[in-house]
Amino acid sequence: MKAWLCGLDDEETSSVSSIMTFIGIEYSTSLTAFHLPDFVVLGKAIQSCELDEMIPVISLNESLEVVGDYNVWLCPLPWRSNVLSLVLKEIKQLHTFPQTAGVNLNLHVRHLEALLIRQALVSTQGVVSKAAQNLQIQRTTLIEKMRRYNIDKSEF
Repeated sequence: MKAWLCGLDDEETSSVSSIMTFIGIEYSTSLTAFHLPDFVVLGKAIQSCELDEMIPVISLNESLEVVGDYNVWLCPLPWRSNVLSLVLKEIKQLHTFPQTAGVNLNLHVRHLEALLIRQALVSTQGVVSKAAQNLQIQRTTLIEKMRRYNIDKSEF
């Protein structure tokens, strides 16, 4: 999944980005980073929103005014894992329509690879050499893959 972070202050960005990284969701503060994100996270300072596309919105502001017919979840920080997992499950269900173009295997393999790397780093508390051993790959290969997927060992 991909998320666009909009209008978050430094503290909100730090909190949300660490959660997104931990659960394996790609995110960006730049709207041009993705063709179309799976959902948008709006900061507490955003009082109202109007989007051109029907994109699900997670708002950190409990009193967000929404213009249009959108799927909006009001989720102020700190996020609880049970609440967030329910919201993400609902967002995923919005995208479960059959794909006429088929499945992009490369995308799924890259996502799985990044997820396995993150899990290995979590289990080794960010120790790259131990994570590489657990994944049964060379340490240098793991470092290259971490660069490719923008995974920083300091996050773990």
